[in-house]
Amino acid sequence: MIRDIARKEFICLIRDGRFKWAIVIMLLLLMTSFLTGYQRYQSLHSIQEASQARDNEQWLSQDKKNPHTAAHFGNYAYKPQGTLAFFDNGIGNYAGSVVWLEAHKTNFAQNRPAQDNGAVSRFGDLTPAMTLQVLLPLLIVLMGFSAFAGERESGTLRQVMSLGVSSRTLLLGKLLGTSAAVGLVALPAILIGVGVLTFGLPGDNAQVGQRGLLLLLFYLLYALAFLFLTLGVSAVARTAKGALIALIGFWAMATFILPKAAADISKMVTPTPTYSEFYHLARQTSLEGMKGAKGLLALPQGRHIETARRQLLKQYKVASVRDLPIYWVAYSMQIIEDRDYAIYQKFLGQLRETFFRQQAVQDRFGLLSPLIPLRSLSMATSGTGLVDQERFNQTVQDFRIGMIRQMNNELIENTTMKDPLYIAGEEVFGKVKPYRYNPPTLSESFEGQRMNLVLLAAWCALMAAFAFAAVRRLRAQ
Repeated sequence: MIRDIARKEFICLIRDGRFKWAIVIMLLLLMTSFLTGYQRYQSLHSIQEASQARDNEQWLSQDKKNPHTAAHFGNYAYKPQGTLAFFDNGIGNYAGSVVWLEAHKTNFAQNRPAQDNGAVSRFGDLTPAMTLQVLLPLLIVLMGFSAFAGERESGTLRQVMSLGVSSRTLLLGKLLGTSAAVGLVALPAILIGVGVLTFGLPGDNAQVGQRGLLLLLFYLLYALAFLFLTLGVSAVARTAKGALIALIGFWAMATFILPKAAADISKMVTPTPTYSEFYHLARQTSLEGMKGAKGLLALPQGRHIETARRQLLKQYKVASVRDLPIYWVAYSMQIIEDRDYAIYQKFLGQLRETFFRQQAVQDRFGLLSPLIPLRSLSMATSGTGLVDQERFNQTVQDFRIGMIRQMNNELIENTTMKDPLYIAGEEVFGKVKPYRYNPPTLSESFEGQRMNLVLLAAWCALMAAFAFAAVRRLRAQ
């Protein structure tokens, strides 16, 4: 009986002219989003590969000069996209992917596409993830809102119930029939995604199979939550029109209003400093000393350098820096670099914690919308979430201080105050290896996602319970 009901539901849906138009539009949007995501990934990957190779060559082939001056010449570090970024580019539009590495200054990531896209970027890119997150629930609503309410109005429901069909059988049959119709859209999307991942994209493919399966599971739970919700509302609504209005209202609230409200509220609850405020505080702390710190970091910069000078003179048992067997100027510059690095790490760590608190505030709104936990899980699985971005930011700063330290050490070890002239070439510059980004593992990307996993599963379970409870109270009139 379940199979017969499912077959009848499926045939009725595919014969409906509205369904034909809806599925054609959905397929066109999905194919367009896959195509644009593929092209965007290919283009960015090619540009980054070429740019990184060119910048590394420029670093090696720069004119012979003082190693510290070479550190001022600087270099760029690029964050390569993960393979699944073509599906869900996450925060990629708003977080930079390029950092300028130079002496004496800690720079933030730049090259944010949202800076160039203006107001249009607020609506997000047309990605497969966005299409499925926003439009798949709408398609389910349009296909299922009349499943019970429409048959009640036409009198068909009375006839079916008079045959002694149980409410559970009726629900499962309609669920399978509607799911099969939705599958006409989902299956091509899955096949296209598998094809692109298998044959079409260069780059890092680590754990891409596991990540792809997890994405499939999460979007399946999301679709099931809306399927059960739609059928449950159709069962309790007096009319198909009433069911449609209620479902469209929830869809708009869950996919547009609540996510935007969650983002705005998180910024109010846990505000972040402006760019200028951050740098002013870090610079002032470097000059005046870090409150609560131990050791030389607690001292003003001048006293820190003077203390280090005295320790160095005592170590080498000389009276003047001119008598040191190392180059004091380079040594003092490295003291400042290490000092600034430690101070900036403290403030960057606080900023990072603020970002994660904002994310946690947004995730709590997943109690009201299944889109919110799905969105976070989708970004984490695709390697385009906050954890991945912060890994890039941290490893870039670690690479930068290593590069500066290596160049300064060349001066410290090869010159003195009496003989400060030292000209280095490619052999010295080549000691700084090109930056290579190692993305987090799958388990690392999922840091902090436990609540979202629970919420998404809970949405599916609660909507299923609601649907079964609704059909148990089903009335023919």
